[in-house]
Amino acid sequence: MFCKIIKNPKGKTIWLESCLDTVPIGDVSKWKYPPLQATIKRSKMYGRCVADSKIGIAIFSYLAKELFDNSKFNGNLILGFDANEQSGEFTGIRDILKLKPKADICILGYQGVDEISIGARGWLRLKIITKGKSAHTGSRSRKGNNAIHQVADVIAILKKLDLGNKKEPFFDYGSNFNISIIKGGIAINIVPDECEAKIDIRLLPSQNKKEILEKINRMLKKSKLSCKIEVLQYENAFLTNSKNKFVRLLQKNVQRKLKKKIPLLSSGAGSIGNVVSRLKIPIINSFGCKNDNVHSPDEWVDINTLPKVFEIYKKTIQDFEKID
Repeated sequence: MFCKIIKNPKGKTIWLESCLDTVPIGDVSKWKYPPLQATIKRSKMYGRCVADSKIGIAIFSYLAKELFDNSKFNGNLILGFDANEQSGEFTGIRDILKLKPKADICILGYQGVDEISIGARGWLRLKIITKGKSAHTGSRSRKGNNAIHQVADVIAILKKLDLGNKKEPFFDYGSNFNISIIKGGIAINIVPDECEAKIDIRLLPSQNKKEILEKINRMLKKSKLSCKIEVLQYENAFLTNSKNKFVRLLQKNVQRKLKKKIPLLSSGAGSIGNVVSRLKIPIINSFGCKNDNVHSPDEWVDINTLPKVFEIYKKTIQDFEKID
């Protein structure tokens, strides 16, 4: 869903974007409360994706209405609710980007009341394929060529590149490198003739696909190792300038309303913000209601934090619209 609300063509535009799809429920027996109902107990609302990110859609929808009805608000709004986010494919937000929206700030619907995320790591997912030659493991005359051993050698080379220990400002937890899946072999007494490994690399803003692939290929060539490398997925990391006017206003208003220090940082997991960042629009990656158990049984959001979050965003958007 994509909607533009134009009140002043010369005014600032605030883009409110949240995912609307739902992850699988999993084993229903592990849920105390019905996963597809909004069950409220004390201050918590329980249900699948109430925190990620149905509550974001609700906040943004009511924000848009109140701001549109406010005669003193002379800015413009974009409402975007994207599908297929939870799978990691992000086809919904990619379709929205085809419309080439323009905005002064993009606020995402991801929740969390104790911090303001202004960035996220990127990711590079690779598949390494090696080919060998099968043989009986007990053969005296034919040793074959073990494809799993080849993958192990390639992995050893990749680990030497130290892709998972880089740190930068707002990314104190650093980059990450994981061999996530290895598949090879058909029987214990057959030398495997094919093997594949899938690799997940979490990137910082200074890292990019071209540079990493060049390093890998140089190391493999130097070591005389042969394999096929396929790029499965790639998105750049992003970081909004911490001195951005909206960021500073939001942090100030959050701290005044909540009466405590709220840090600016980046998120470890990727988001639709990685895709939106291609447009060079500043992004608030996450701030919102207190929540827990995201993607787990009895996911919940604390609705007592909702009014404060709503008022914080409303005031920040109004303040932002007025400044030069």
